[in-house]
Amino acid sequence: MRHVDPAIMIDMIEQRASKSERESYEQHLTDCRRCAAEYDSWWTFLSGLCPSSLTDAPTKLINECIAIYRKPEPLPSRFQRASLLFDSFLQPLAVAGLRGTPAESRQVVLHTQVFDVHVKVSGKESDRRIMAQLLPLQPDTIVDGAQIQLHIPGCPAQVTRSNELGQFTFSGVPNGPLSFFIELPSSGSIIQFSVQGG
Repeated sequence: MRHVDPAIMIDMIEQRASKSERESYEQHLTDCRRCAAEYDSWWTFLSGLCPSSLTDAPTKLINECIAIYRKPEPLPSRFQRASLLFDSFLQPLAVAGLRGTPAESRQVVLHTQVFDVHVKVSGKESDRRIMAQLLPLQPDTIVDGAQIQLHIPGCPAQVTRSNELGQFTFSGVPNGPLSFFIELPSSGSIIQFSVQGG
């Protein structure tokens, strides 16, 4: 008898061969070692391709497992930080006209999502004056009446409000790092920034 064709072996494994075909070929497989070995390799290969008899976990259980590892979404915060755009203390000194005297004032420009802040610090170290202005990035941002708190380590906080142009001043400011907290009346958001090095 001829050897069994691989297509017929596959039909037998997948139970697509008729009963009479299967009986005649099964007899040949018991007598022929070559065909028996090939049949076994096809059976091993095809059984690996069969769908798994496992069932999916219940949807409720899957969702509970996913919830364990889900990162919580950050809560919207009223606080924003400002980023430094310019600081005159960080700029190189001009060589022309340099006489060894420090600059009379320090200029700092900071950027937030809502406005830019221009700050000028002038005066002697023990009695400085701060003049600043909030410059809104959007025309509908209201800066009039914004509450500005100035904190210096070891000193009581100073509080003022901005005018309709976003300007505000602090006088008699002692030496030390300056921490500002600005609360906008329209949104209630608070912007915080610091000016280090006095």
